[in-house]
Parts: sequence; C-alpha cells; structure tokens
Amino acid sequence: MLSQIMYLYTFIFEIYIALLYNNSMTFKEHLINSIGDSEADLLLNSLSKKSEHAVLLNTNKISDEEFLKEFPLVKPHPIVKHAFIYDKETYELGKHIYHELGYYYLQEPSAMVVSSLIDFKEDDLVLDMCAAPGGKSIQASFKMNDKGLIISNDLSFSRCGLLSNNLERLGIGNVIITNNDLSKTYLKYENTFDKIVLDAPCSGSGMFRKSDTMINDWSINKVYKYQEIQKELILIAYYMLKPGGTLSYSTCSYSKEEDEDVAHYLLENSDAELVNIPSDKCFYIKDIGIRLMPSHFSGEGQYIVQFKKPGSSKINEFNHINKFPQLVKGDKDVKRVNDYLFAVNNGLDIKGFNIYRYGVKVGEFKKDIFKYDLHYARSYAKDSFDIIELTLEELKKYLYGEQLNKINPYKGYVLLTYKKTAVDIAKTDGQVIKNYYPKGLRKKF
Repeated sequence: MLSQIMYLYTFIFEIYIALLYNNSMTFKEHLINSIGDSEADLLLNSLSKKSEHAVLLNTNKISDEEFLKEFPLVKPHPIVKHAFIYDKETYELGKHIYHELGYYYLQEPSAMVVSSLIDFKEDDLVLDMCAAPGGKSIQASFKMNDKGLIISNDLSFSRCGLLSNNLERLGIGNVIITNNDLSKTYLKYENTFDKIVLDAPCSGSGMFRKSDTMINDWSINKVYKYQEIQKELILIAYYMLKPGGTLSYSTCSYSKEEDEDVAHYLLENSDAELVNIPSDKCFYIKDIGIRLMPSHFSGEGQYIVQFKKPGSSKINEFNHINKFPQLVKGDKDVKRVNDYLFAVNNGLDIKGFNIYRYGVKVGEFKKDIFKYDLHYARSYAKDSFDIIELTLEELKKYLYGEQLNKINPYKGYVLLTYKKTAVDIAKTDGQVIKNYYPKGLRKKF
C-alpha cells in the first residue's frame, strides 16, 4: 500500500515539477543553487580532467607490501586503508592474473570511501540495500573478517549476477544475495540490522566524467523523480535499523535535493541522530554530511551522510563457518536447494527475502557425483583437501582450461593453490590433474 501511494505521489509530483521548471534549468544553474558560484566553477572545470581508478586489496590473499612490489607506481588512497589509486594506461589490473585469483577488487576512488567510514564489527548483521556490483558489501566483508552476516540486496536480477561473480572470485563467504523490492518486505524486519548501507539510485551527475550518457540524460525533472524514491528508501532503511545501529546514506549526485535535502527529510521525520564524520582535506562540506568532488579529490562525485538510531540492542549470535569436511551433506550450516549445497553464517530468519544466492555455493549433485564449486574452493576449502601448489606456468595453463601433467602423491579431489592462494578444486589420479575450472571463466594470460 505504501509503495502504491508513493508511486502516485511521485507521478503527481513529477508533473508539478515539469510545469514549474519547464525542464529548462541547465545543469550549471542547478549546480550553483546546490554549491554556489565559486565551487560550481571549480567543479565544472574539473570535469574535463581524466577519471581516476582505484583498487581495494583482499588482504586475505595479498598484503600492501606484496602489491606495491608488483605495482610500484600506484599511489596510496588518501582515505581508504589497503586501497590504491592507479593509472589504467600504466597497469591493466582488470586483465592481470591477480584479478582472476581474487587478490583485489577494482572500484571508483570516491565510491570506496562510503564503507571505509562505517565501523563494521565481526558480529554485525548488515544490510546493503542497493548492493550490485558489490563494492560496498565486499569492503564490509573484508572489515568484518568474513564473519557476521551481510544481506546484499539489489532490485535488478541481472545485477545480482555481477555481485555473485565478484563474491565468488574473491572467496567471500558471509554474504547472502537477495533480489527484493524492499518496499514490499521491510515491515518484516523492523529494528533488525546493526548497519545499513543505502547507496541510493540517483540522477547520476557525479558520474559525468565517466559517462556522456549521464550528461545528455540529466534534467531537473530527473533529480526530483529520484528524490522521491530516495525519501521512501531512507525511511524504509531507518525502519529496519536496530536501536544503536548506523545508517549510511550516499549518492553519486551533486544535487542538494538528492543529498542534504534527503538527509534533512529523515531527521525531520524520525528520531534519527546525525553522526559526525571527521573532517578531511579531501571532503567538501556544504551543510550536513560530506561531499567528494573531483575539484577537491581525485575521484568522482559522491555524497555521504551517516545516522544513528537512539538506544541499544543485544549482540547477535552467529554460527560462524570455519571449515567443512569433504562430505558436507547434513551439516547444520549447509542448506540444500534443489541439487545445490550452500553454506552460510546463521543468524537471521530470511524467509521474507527472495534469495538469489545463499552464502557460499559449496557444490552440486550430478546423479551420484558431487562436484565442488569454485566459490567453495576460494573460501572455505583450504582445511578440507590435500594441497598442490602450482607454478605460474601451470596456473596459466589451468586458467586456460588445460589439464596438467603433474606427478603428485594424491588421488581424488585436491585444492590447487598459487603462492598459497586457492585457485580451484580439481581431481587427480597422481599423474594428471583434470581441469574443473568453469568454462565461462577460462582465458589466456
């Protein structure tokens, strides 16, 4: 009912705004209204500069020192730990074999600041409301040491697939992916989550340097259309937040209507308390919350504000996954869905969610054979299998889909590693290692 009322209200409001502005306001005029003349000029001039790129390390697989030894020309991110800014023309990190092994996640420099400012704890129950492609959930998982539980939700089914692929590659295990319109399910989860990340859908002006489509598609009508969606989502987020919990709201828009105005809307319509984000030379502050803008920082446009809900709640109790034996059938932390087995940290009744992926995909039953999945190999398999360490040349052959002629003392399933990093679960007869790497991921390095 709430969503239907909001939809009708949004439709009427759009017509009103269209009549009021006649869609004639330019982006520059609007920007001046949001941040003033001088800052608007600085920002508009900075939009002609080249976009920056950043990488967030998976420190379970590679240390800062090891990364810098391999890529010495990167620059430390000025705000985010274990993150670096790099030049794409110098390093093609997305095509490097380290990317394939889950050593790091590529993310826009400003976007990765959002989760870095949240104090995630190992026993937190977290909701990432608009999660795909997964950067904020991934960073939260790193900070939580793969403990607790993260519900990573996205309204788009196809974008959930991108999120799933990233979690699998990185070997992240404490995330359940859901595909929900939260306006239809939020009433089941009042006062539930310790931390909520709402990186809200927006008009996208903060991405102008990266997308000509965003520039051509911008209008004041679009700003107000998204503002109404954001107002609905932020109230939903606050409803689901536990007493004592933290809500992070962010957009990639320069419009105060989508940023500070939405923050004030929550403060005026709830008992939310504003959280002070420590100042930094990279931040621009106009009202409440912080802005990252290419005129002050090397990344794209981002607005970030945090809230607390008064009160406190008891600490969550999780049944954490540490390891599994090779025979996982019947384990209390393993859920069977049709012919698939999934493993997840227990701690939430998830019946109200449309589940895209239950935690780690352990494997699949094919007739009388159980085939282990790459996600399990990258996450929890290390203590359950004999290990065969690969050379770089053997690794390249395996990732290309070739079987390996390698004499070894084992028979049956083994875990292949490179520099002690899990690659995949394969099968050997002691002389040949059969290739089980997913066909869709095979490539030549």
